[in-house]
Amino acid sequence: MEDVPSSSDPGTAFYVYYYGMFFVIACINIPGNILVIVTVIKSPNLQKPCNFCIVSLAFTDLLIGFIYPVYNVSHLETLPEISRPLGQWNVCRFLVSEVIALDICSSYHLVAITVTRYIAIVNPLRYHIYVTKRSTNFVIVMIWVLSQAVCVVVFTIYNPEEYIKKQDQVCQYELIFSTAHMCVFFFIQLILPLLIMIPMYARIAAIARTQAKAIAILQQISWHKRRACCCHVNRHELKSTFMVSILLVCYTVAWMPFMTYSFYRIKCVHNCDISPFIR
Repeated sequence: MEDVPSSSDPGTAFYVYYYGMFFVIACINIPGNILVIVTVIKSPNLQKPCNFCIVSLAFTDLLIGFIYPVYNVSHLETLPEISRPLGQWNVCRFLVSEVIALDICSSYHLVAITVTRYIAIVNPLRYHIYVTKRSTNFVIVMIWVLSQAVCVVVFTIYNPEEYIKKQDQVCQYELIFSTAHMCVFFFIQLILPLLIMIPMYARIAAIARTQAKAIAILQQISWHKRRACCCHVNRHELKSTFMVSILLVCYTVAWMPFMTYSFYRIKCVHNCDISPFIR
């Protein structure tokens, strides 16, 4: 992959904006995820298998809140005493591979939570058989092990010669990975989780509507009361379905700018002077 020339100093306004945004995100991410973890740990009534996944997800996002800003600090080319050490390949490959591993870990925690919700709705009588503390802890451990295995593979096997030969290189994934590598990462990290979650949520929504109709029919009450009950249940199910849809849409939309920029930046060979504000 041909190296893209470094852009000129974007100015003080850019750095205030760029690192100001990371500061704001960190101020939300770190205390927010700590609050989730502490709340579940200190509340015995919340210590349920599904919430174990939520705690593990919060811990994953907490680590991202620490590591990802460090990775972005390495882009501060105007301060070579910071960017050069972080741009060394041994340091950079740890940062990049760990960011990828934690992103994958976060995505598959969402998949695990989706599976528990699917079992609770589709097969509620067997929920306590399938979703136990032991099975949940096993799934959580496997998610962490497999996501970190991806990190180990990237860290130990992948060695981009062009990047390693360059001096004073900035640690950016678009300068390290090819289009093929990014396609594999995006499939594992984004496409595959969506392919698993969307059909499950579609099935959940269908069953929820069916159950709402069954409840309305079985109610031994007057027609008017039955109609009010049915409307109430339908409104509740529609609201739940709507919230689930919002989660899936947000998950997808939040990744689209990153995917679009990554592929454009990697494929671009000439006239690639992209505004640092866009990045």
